[in-house]
Amino acid sequence: MTLTEAKEGDWLVVTGVAGEEIMLAALRFGIDEGARIRLEKKIPAGPVIISRNQLEIALGRRLAQAIEVAPAAGEDGRL
Repeated sequence: MTLTEAKEGDWLVVTGVAGEEIMLAALRFGIDEGARIRLEKKIPAGPVIISRNQLEIALGRRLAQAIEVAPAAGEDGRL
């Protein structure tokens, strides 16, 4: 699934990024394959807000649609 398809509050692990240009943009935010993130908020027709390493990052919709994710264990170790 992509980041835009995940639910708010989900812990996720990045499994891939589609496209070289998009991959470079994601890397600037520290988002690469294997990164553990939390989807904080999805603004309708707007950015997707994630948290990574105690930082909140607003990603544009186009970038979020190109980031493939899978469920990950949360802070408490639960899926």
